[in-house]
Amino acid sequence: MANQDENARQRRQPQASRRTFLRGATAAAGSAAITGIAGLPFVRSARAADAPVEIVFMHVWGTPPGEKAAAIKHPATQLIEAFNAKNTGVTVRGETPSGDYFQTLTKAQAQIAAGKPPALVTTPWSNINYAVQGLQVLSLEKLGGSEAKGVLANYKPEVLPLVTMNGQTIGLPLAFSCPVMYYNNEIMKQAGVDPAEMFKDWASFKRLGAKVKAVTGNPILGLGNNADWEAQSIIQCNGGRVLDDNARPAWDSPEAIAAMAMMADLNKAGLYLQSTTKESNAAFIGGSLAIWMASIASLGGLSKQVKFDLKTSPFPVFAGKPRKMSSGGSFIGCYARDKDQQRGAWEFLKFVASKEGMDIWLKTGYLNATKYDEPVLPGQDSAYTQLAEGLTRESPWPGSRAAEVQKVWGTYVERIWAGDISAEDGCKQAKQQVLPLLPKT
Repeated sequence: MANQDENARQRRQPQASRRTFLRGATAAAGSAAITGIAGLPFVRSARAADAPVEIVFMHVWGTPPGEKAAAIKHPATQLIEAFNAKNTGVTVRGETPSGDYFQTLTKAQAQIAAGKPPALVTTPWSNINYAVQGLQVLSLEKLGGSEAKGVLANYKPEVLPLVTMNGQTIGLPLAFSCPVMYYNNEIMKQAGVDPAEMFKDWASFKRLGAKVKAVTGNPILGLGNNADWEAQSIIQCNGGRVLDDNARPAWDSPEAIAAMAMMADLNKAGLYLQSTTKESNAAFIGGSLAIWMASIASLGGLSKQVKFDLKTSPFPVFAGKPRKMSSGGSFIGCYARDKDQQRGAWEFLKFVASKEGMDIWLKTGYLNATKYDEPVLPGQDSAYTQLAEGLTRESPWPGSRAAEVQKVWGTYVERIWAGDISAEDGCKQAKQQVLPLLPKT
């Protein structure tokens, strides 16, 4: 999977999720204090006298078993190699069981249950509740002690709340993204459509979309990630929410239903492409699909793949309402139980959070979550516009059956957008189906 870009790694078949909760943990089930696991030692900075230690960093950007390694090393691999070259006494070994978050976390969960946890694991924002309650992630304050405050001071204040629970920071922000609109500017020119006007709001998108469709003869809008992620942003932009403050479904509100109905109307007008994310990705790269809504993290790979004038835009808004987009991506969580493993994990996290580490990592196309002055890649400005407007946390699906909750909702999103069920009926039925899956209040 290392020889594929971020959008390829995150593609799913219908009803499968880009970011999913693990199903109920076997040995790690139950609630844990956010400040760490009872009895875990307080970790200080590595010292010269400390014994050499090797830690595992389990992530989704390497080469899964049986796959061919990429000709160009992913920045995650470059991060590891740059740290190891410093000979600190801590050696990091990267492992990629799969390019899929779900499969990778499943592997990590199994190792935790077996008493051999990987020290560090890429954990999606949507898994924040499960990381704390099910997998007993160690907070950075517990892990880094007095050094934690200084390390976290390098991060933007609008980013840290996304990895904060009960006043504790449960992971180091790494893969930080939000959805944007990618578009083929050559098709726009052929259609005589001003992108700024078309992406101004959803009404303009539908009106001018007909002109774009006349050029291609095809639906114009495809989906690059799991539908529930984009649905969260679209619903929020209309003043609705997916989950309320108590993590209960709120997608049956009038605002949410209206937002979902808007997408169904685009499909009815022949503008929305009903396909797998893999198919829509191929159509966009091939030039037959004009617009692709997907993570900004796909920018680096797309820029190398397409042969047309690639541009991006922030999402359209609903007239008179502010844009309110969702974040996406993952943080690095520490699941080490052994004090030397924790020490090694902290040393590596400090490097990742440094200017040198970010210089390497931000070659990916992900957003800069830190205060360091880093170059903005062509096309990233759309995502930074949305960041400045304020990103919310990706839906933190609740409980040990969270994967089922997300799957039910994601399935209904796809059905509503495809016109298989009305927005009102779909939103209400989805809520009724997930209520029995939620933790009792």
